[in-house]
Parts: sequence; structure tokens; C-alpha cells
Amino acid sequence: MKNSFLLGFTLSALALAAQFNPAQKADRYQILQNLTAVEDDRLPVEIVTPKLSDTVAEFHMPRIIPGTYDVHNYGRFVHNLVALAADGDTLELEQLDLNRWRISDAQDLYKLSYQVDDTYDHDEELDIFEPAGTSQEDSVFLLNNFGYIGYLKGHKNNTFELQVRKPQGFYGATALSGKLSDTLDIFEIPDYFTLHDNPIMYNVPDTAWHQVGGAEVLVSVYSPNGLVTAEQCMDEIIRVLDATADYLGGSLPVDKYAVLIYCIPLDQAGNSYGALEHHTSTVLYMPESDSPEFYSGVRDITSHEFFHIITPLRIHSQYVADFNFINPQMSEHIWLYEGVTEYNSHLVQVRDSIYSIAEFLEVLQNKLERNDRYNQAVPLTMASKYTLDIYKDQYLNFYQKGALAALSADLKLIELSEGRYRLVDLLQELGNTYGTDTFFVDNQLFSIMAETSGFPELEEFLVRHIASAEALPLRQQFAQVGIDYRPSVLRSDITIGGFSLSYNFDTERLVVINTAEMNEFGRKLELKEGDELIEVQGEEITLDNMNEVISNYYQNTEAGDKVKLKIARKEEGEEEYDTETLKARAILVPIEDTHVFEIYEDVTEEELKLRKAWINQ
Repeated sequence: MKNSFLLGFTLSALALAAQFNPAQKADRYQILQNLTAVEDDRLPVEIVTPKLSDTVAEFHMPRIIPGTYDVHNYGRFVHNLVALAADGDTLELEQLDLNRWRISDAQDLYKLSYQVDDTYDHDEELDIFEPAGTSQEDSVFLLNNFGYIGYLKGHKNNTFELQVRKPQGFYGATALSGKLSDTLDIFEIPDYFTLHDNPIMYNVPDTAWHQVGGAEVLVSVYSPNGLVTAEQCMDEIIRVLDATADYLGGSLPVDKYAVLIYCIPLDQAGNSYGALEHHTSTVLYMPESDSPEFYSGVRDITSHEFFHIITPLRIHSQYVADFNFINPQMSEHIWLYEGVTEYNSHLVQVRDSIYSIAEFLEVLQNKLERNDRYNQAVPLTMASKYTLDIYKDQYLNFYQKGALAALSADLKLIELSEGRYRLVDLLQELGNTYGTDTFFVDNQLFSIMAETSGFPELEEFLVRHIASAEALPLRQQFAQVGIDYRPSVLRSDITIGGFSLSYNFDTERLVVINTAEMNEFGRKLELKEGDELIEVQGEEITLDNMNEVISNYYQNTEAGDKVKLKIARKEEGEEEYDTETLKARAILVPIEDTHVFEIYEDVTEEELKLRKAWINQ
């Protein structure tokens, strides 16, 4: 039985070898991805490797990729890996762990053949952020190629010639340039980093194009029910793309940028959606919806991802420039790559009047409130350096505190320069100094930023507030631009009780689920957990009209007014609900508002000048 299995395995390997047999070259990988040959939801990949002189080699699939800062172990999706000599003989393979295989007699290695499961249809819970996943369906292929293609240890910087055999009528949307035909696309890619960094989405084309700052921007959409179109998405993001180009001086450091939007039907969508940035493209994974919320989400996400052409495309440390896909050393500056990018993505919208000042301050208020949930004693640099393990739970704060740190650094530069020099000016200078092919030394960034800006005081500011955990001086900084900011304000007001609500799908009523923080008025009403709301002040309340009913209550209720809540209550041990009306007189209760902004009515000429330099309003 064992011999029969080995014979079948060898014949299978020989069959694979017969499909793709280019002459082996010393300097390059030659790869075939055959999208027309998917079987059992596995996509075949064949890699003719560079000619090796070593007797032993290691084949690697990424354990970690840039941008996710999490362990994904893409090697676990590889099946039936075969190492072949040029004559079709199989070479000995030993799997070292989920992502590494040792190849014996590597001097004879000609080809690696295997099949790959996609992540979207996998039976197990994978904990892989969907924009970093892979999809191979009849109607769409999302080729995040770090999930399909590996490399030989020590040979990441060889050229990768990628051939993709595609279904008739499909178009591969990507920022890569290549030779395209009806059935076969060929891309020549300088190294593995560039290969992994350029996703390709194949489907029946729905695309839109726009020229931005000398760059060609492509939007490609996969919408299974046809609810979303590329033209609609482009119409929504054109203004923010143009505003970004203006903000960056009118031109962009890329020739082409691709926005790939993969929509999932609402009834299949979970809670995980968003985007993964790449240097010249982004993948958005979004619940399919023809709604204003969908398009505003696409606009805000694209604005963020688009700014990654500055950080880290043109400004990055050695740990990004030579990324280790198995055991990376993390940079101290995720606050720069993600926080500065997030801040700029919103700043550009207020500067171009896409946001009003009030809307921009609401964005900042939201970030301040979310930042409060994280450990304030952890410096951003430490959270960054140890984001894979010790401070993994702090990662999402780079989009909150990281953005606030960028805001504070921007205001500091505006203050020091009296409005003549901003954070974007510093980024432009750093980008011109370093660029795509050069890097800064990770632990020297703050001194480099101070020297480049010409303001030595900036280094102490960055060390105090980013390398250390000293609170950002936001109240003082906002005052300099004519805005009153207070971290906390106490007031007295009418409330409905201070309890938390959920929804009972069986009874179709709102239900009280938490009374732990219920205030004095809620206690006077004698509300209990499990009570279900029927009416507020005689007005029926449902999931659909909840906001309207509660808004009416606040607008029409004063201290001393009689308040009536009609509820359904099920006593312990009972199966049926009893209807009750709870009554109490409305009272003023103390309420703490956090992170309150107010624009000065009387603003000085200097404050107005600095505000104009900051937000152009």
C-alpha cells in the first residue's frame, strides 16, 4: 500500500512538472498561478526557482507581513508541496514548522509545486484580518500573494517573473505593470517584497481611473450583487485624492495606485472589515451596501491608505526596508506609519472643507475618548517595538493616540515656526532625503526629525511625549489656535436613567441589560435588568424609532415633570411577561462630558493665523 501511494505521488509530481517547464535561470523565480485549474478549492502554484549551488535550501512562506503586525502563518494553507529536479525526480523535503521546509540536494532543485487553500472559505477560525486574506471563487480571485507564493531563504531579492493564467473575460486589477492578454498575464517584479506588496484582484472588470498629482489611480470593485460600482466609489473619493495631492505639494511619488474593493454580501459579513495598506495600493474588504455610509467609509479608509505612499513608502526604518517575514524585528515607529497617516487622512479633509471645523473636532474627540481605553503608561515607541507580544493589546491605539501624537507634533511645529512650517513640510523633506530605496536608522528618528526641521526643541518634545509617556500638551496647544479644549466637564441635565440597552429579537423590544452605572433617576424609576421598553411618555418605542423617541424625551422634559415608562417585566421563575408603568419625576443628574471642544468667539489675530496654517479655516 505504501509503495502504491509513493508511485501515485511521483506520477502526480511528474504531471505537475509537465505543465510549466521554462528554462531555469540563475537570477529569477518563474511562477505560474493557474486560476483556471482550481480543484477542491485549492489553487495550484508552480515555482521554477533560481539555480542554486547550495546542497541544502529552505523554502519559506510568510509568518508575518508588514501592516498587520500579527502572526498569520500563511504556510498552513500550503498542501502537497513537492520539490522537483529537472528530470522530474522528487527531492527530499522536511517540514521544519508551519512556514518552513528544508530541501535536500538543493543544487538539483528545479521546481516547487503545491496547492493553496484560500482563507475566506476555510473551515477553521483563522483570525486573519480579511484584507490580508485570500479568495478563489468562480467569480473573483483576491491574490494577496504572500498567501500563495513563498521564497528561498537568502534569495528574497531575486527577480520574480509571475505568470497568471486567468479565466476568459477576467481582468487583474493591480498597481503592477505587465504584459496582459485574454488568458495570460505576465508581471516582472524586482524582489519578494514588491511581489508581496502588490495584490491583484481578478474578476469581470468594473473599474474607474483618475489622474491625481501625476499618478494614475485605479479603482476596481467586486460587488457580488452589483450594488456597488467603481464609478460611484471613484466619485466619492476623487475629491479627497485631489485634496491629498494638493496637500503634498501637487505631485505624488508614485506612477500608479490601485484601490481594490472586495464586497461581501451583508448577510455574510461579520464585524471585521476595513483595509490593508500597501506602498502603491490598498485592499478594502467591505459589507456590500448601496448606502451613504458605505461610500463615506470608502472615502475615509481610502484617504488613510493613500497617505501610506508617504509613510512608509518614502519614510521608513531598516526594519521595514528589509522586512523579515519569519521573525521580524519591529520598528519603534508604528506611530509614524499608522498614526501620522491616520491624522493626515482627516486633516486633509478639513483643510479642503470636506469636513467642517466642528466635524473635524468631532473626529478628534472620538480619538481622545478611544485613547482613554488604553494604558496611558505605555510609551508609543515601546508599544510599537513589542506590538507582537507584550503590548499586542495596545496596537489599535496607534490609530488613536498615534494620530493625536501626530496632531500634537504638527501644532508644535506650527508654534515654533509661527505658522510657516508644518508636519507635512517635515514629511516632504524626509521623503526627499530618504525615498523609497533608502531608510533611516530606527533609534535615530527623533534627532533626524529635529535636525531636518531646523527646530532642536522638537527632539525633546518627541522624546517626552512619544518615547516617554508624558501626556500630550493638547489644552495649551489648542488654545494657541483659538480653541478651548477641556478633558472633562461636569454639568447637570435630564437623563432617561443611565442604563444600557440591547434588543430581544424574540419579543422585538429593547431590553435593559446593564444597570451598574444607572443614575439616581433610573433608580427612582426602579428599573431592573431584563425590563423591556414598550413606551416612553406614552410614545411606543422600537428599534427603528428609538433615537427619535429618546430625542423627543430630552427636548420636551424638564426637571419636576412626570415621567412614565411602560415596560414588560418577567419575574424570576415566571414564563410570561407582566406589563407595568414605572413613574418618577424628572430630576437633574450630574453628567461628565469628556474631551469637550469650543471654538473661541473672540479670537486673536495670532490665534487665527496659526489656525489657518493648521486647518486652512
